[in-house]
Amino acid sequence: MPRIDDYREALRIAKREILERDPEEMALKAKGEFEKKDGVILVKLFFLTEPCQLRIENNEVNVESQHPEREISLTDQVLIAHYLLGVSYQEETGEWITFRDIPDGHFYYDAFLRRARDPFLKTFGSKPELYEKVAPMLGGIPVKGLGDVAFDFKVFPKVTVRIVLWKGDEEFPPEASILFDRSIQSNLPIEDIAYLSGGVVYRMMGIARSLG
Repeated sequence: MPRIDDYREALRIAKREILERDPEEMALKAKGEFEKKDGVILVKLFFLTEPCQLRIENNEVNVESQHPEREISLTDQVLIAHYLLGVSYQEETGEWITFRDIPDGHFYYDAFLRRARDPFLKTFGSKPELYEKVAPMLGGIPVKGLGDVAFDFKVFPKVTVRIVLWKGDEEFPPEASILFDRSIQSNLPIEDIAYLSGGVVYRMMGIARSLG
């Protein structure tokens, strides 16, 4: 598991790279909104349901919420920065792939299962109605005709995660599949894809706990 110092270093490196990029082009690739006023540059975009922004001012870079009273975790700041740095001009293709289909996905597959698929099944596998209730609270869009319950989650403007649940029966246990648009491999490194998948799942788990 990465240590907190590893994330701090990753963010420091990402911020340094951001200062070497054209922020307007970055916003265009990421499907964000570019603003420049009084020496302050903003690249605004959504991270799941959270409006966030990249702020460049006096040669300093910050990744922050658009709501001053909210904070974005260090790990999420790294993910947002990596998306802005890595996103390409390629649009989503509508072709869905598994984590193993992503280059080098097999190296991280066990970690991906532990971080995302397994916790999802533990929380929602026997409670598809809970998944149906919680998913829209995180911006989930229902997908008909897949499994018993399926939702698409727009993590970033050009990154969608699809989670399909089969509730199981007397013969088979519940099963789940986490899918990605094929374009994701052009927009994020494999480690971040694994992390964001867990981020979606753990946010839903938190919502489920809050509902009692």
